[in-house]
Amino acid sequence: MQYYVHNLNPIALDFLGVKIAWYWLAYFFGYFWTLYLGKYLIKREGLSVSFHHYLNYLFTGFFMMLAGGKLFYIFFYNFNYYAQDLKRVFYFWQGGMSFHGALIGGALWTYYYAKKHGLKFFALTDIVLTSVGPAIMFGRIANFINGELAGRVTDVSWAVIFPRLYDSSPRHPSQLYEAFLEGFVLFLILFTLKKNLKRPALNSGLFLIIYGIGRFIVEFFRTPDPQIGLFFNLFSVGQFYCLAMILIGAAIIFWPSHLSRSHTA
Repeated sequence: MQYYVHNLNPIALDFLGVKIAWYWLAYFFGYFWTLYLGKYLIKREGLSVSFHHYLNYLFTGFFMMLAGGKLFYIFFYNFNYYAQDLKRVFYFWQGGMSFHGALIGGALWTYYYAKKHGLKFFALTDIVLTSVGPAIMFGRIANFINGELAGRVTDVSWAVIFPRLYDSSPRHPSQLYEAFLEGFVLFLILFTLKKNLKRPALNSGLFLIIYGIGRFIVEFFRTPDPQIGLFFNLFSVGQFYCLAMILIGAAIIFWPSHLSRSHTA
């Protein structure tokens, strides 16, 4: 069977010696798309958080999520690799980011910002998590363009060969599976349920559950991290993090003190 051989360039633009990776474009468009959707939701649903607060919160939160994603990957996924050469920490164009770490970094920043400005924690997370699906999708598409985080070997007709970072075996394009489930489907569900934004924490909890389920499923098609492997020869470390997300999301939804009152600033 003839399979598609991945030969996409991870560099999107090379202008006067300045190379801009697809990663950075994904971050750029993801940030502004999340900002635009958040502004739309604040105005359309009459939410208590002002756009001024959302703008300030999201700007710094973006960098906190990047820092959280990088640090989590370093310490929990590939510490030895970075310990050999600390400069590798700053090679952002090479990937090495953890979504779960970005989520933790964003949560810590949200707690600080909400406490400092007298806002409700879930008033902020409900908006950003309802809006962030396209940004996740852009990031996973960038993973595919980079030819990284490829899937396991398969013989399905839509398999892709990733010769730059893997071997000549056809593999699941698991990055695109993630873009669809964790990005498009997640956003479609939460944005359809945008009226839930009047019910504190509901969309935040749903985000954790839906993302956790989607990622848990795709992990069965994704190549495990070679430095970690599989637990019980079946589950990846990412799947355990996803189970934690699902449990936390369920706890948030069924925490009656949040569902019984509206957002207040």
